Amino acid sequence: MSFTASARYLVSATVVAVVPSLIAACVAAPAAVANPVISSVAPDPSLVRGADGAFHVYATSDDWGDGAGARLLPHFRSFDLVEWEYVGDAVPASPAWAPPGSFLWSPDVHISGAGAVMYYSTGGDKPCIGRATAPGIEGPWTHDDAPVVCHGDYRGELLDPMDPEVVFTDSGPVMLMGNFEGIHAVPMNTAGTALDGDPVRIAGTGVEAPAVVARDGYTHLFTSAGLCCDGEASQYRVLAGRAEALMGPYATRTGDPLLDRLAGDVILQGNDDWVGPGHVDVATDDAGQDWMIYHAAPRGSAVMPNGLQRRYMMLDRLSWETVPGTEGTWPVVGGGTPTTDRAADPVVTLPVRLTAVGDVSLRPGGGSNDGSSNDDGDVLDLSVRVDSTGFAYSGELSATITGPGKQRLPLQFVVDSKEGGAGLGVGSVPVSVSSGGSLTPSFALRSAARLAPGRYELVVSIGQGAVSAGVPAAQELAVFGLEVAGDGSLSLGSGALGSAPLGSL
Repeated sequence: MSFTASARYLVSATVVAVVPSLIAACVAAPAAVANPVISSVAPDPSLVRGADGAFHVYATSDDWGDGAGARLLPHFRSFDLVEWEYVGDAVPASPAWAPPGSFLWSPDVHISGAGAVMYYSTGGDKPCIGRATAPGIEGPWTHDDAPVVCHGDYRGELLDPMDPEVVFTDSGPVMLMGNFEGIHAVPMNTAGTALDGDPVRIAGTGVEAPAVVARDGYTHLFTSAGLCCDGEASQYRVLAGRAEALMGPYATRTGDPLLDRLAGDVILQGNDDWVGPGHVDVATDDAGQDWMIYHAAPRGSAVMPNGLQRRYMMLDRLSWETVPGTEGTWPVVGGGTPTTDRAADPVVTLPVRLTAVGDVSLRPGGGSNDGSSNDDGDVLDLSVRVDSTGFAYSGELSATITGPGKQRLPLQFVVDSKEGGAGLGVGSVPVSVSSGGSLTPSFALRSAARLAPGRYELVVSIGQGAVSAGVPAAQELAVFGLEVAGDGSLSLGSGALGSAPLGSL
């Protein structure tokens, strides 16, 4: 089966129920997509871009309230910074050295010469900062045998080992840390496995979640102040200051030192639509424009039924502007509050664009037009749009589904049999689009087993080259959010695990 611009494969289906597609991804000139960009619970996001051009986010562990239990440092992936898929949890369990029941949060992820490295916080009476490594940004991750540092264990210093941010300098890595007891910067050993130098306090008490960005000859320090998870009353907000060197001293636009309590220029705070924006990271698109990612909760629905803060991942433009009476530039995030609709989206160069189209229908048990069915899994009928970004493109479509079990499982493309049954299945199908062309193939996807009730994220990916285990290297993806009801039909108003917008999660 091959899709081309002049031929469209159609699968006839008995419509049981339909779910509106929740993604309106864009093609040549993307229109703005409403915040949030990840409407699962994705607090404290850390972002890095892989060698294949994909953006990866790791977030704080949390229970999304969807019946799947806690996610441990959940991992998301996107090719355009707007449409995200949930890949899975980074780790299956906390490190062996951590006390039982320890949560992991505030990951800080980097690509290194040896692969990838992640720093994170653990809780309890004696919080620690841990470290994990992986062959690449996609994982799998392995915890170190011992923590980097725990509370009270470093030279007797009153360090607060929370919310790590590691900066790799020419003279070696430096760890920034702190959570309402002041932000400290501490040199590390060459391997980045332990602290190895004198701590320097660079910001005062009452702030947490340090993040640094070098621009225009200055190092800019972002922190977050207030309580992140105080429901509708949360006053969490983003503060900023800058210095001529990583170790400070940092000051505000008016010259006030960041060593003062709660000091910093307020660059992002809540509004009528969003509660408690904070804990930021920064991405740069292919046009050189910076974008701030952070978490925030929707006003009026800030708390989930399980009592946890509903912290979605947001994306807004980060600009650098001059201020009279000062040199260099200073950070500005839109109008100083989260947006619901951005004026524009990031510019990302992609070989092709893939967009979820229309509705999805379900044939429980693979039911066909004649009413027959089997027990080999359910069949989902859907469409995507494939658009050229300027050149002819040929690649492979593949699909996966992730549900209550948190495992990302492959789906098979159904090749309709002449007898009208569910047909044979293949792991991927070729697709070609001419220069400047567009096509909208419709197809059927079959799961290996019947879909249990719950929320699902269905991802169709497109990539070039050889197919490995039925899944090619994706260069673009489209995301559908589904919810299977107890009677085996699809119900309305659900959303993707990773992407926005979401109805009721």
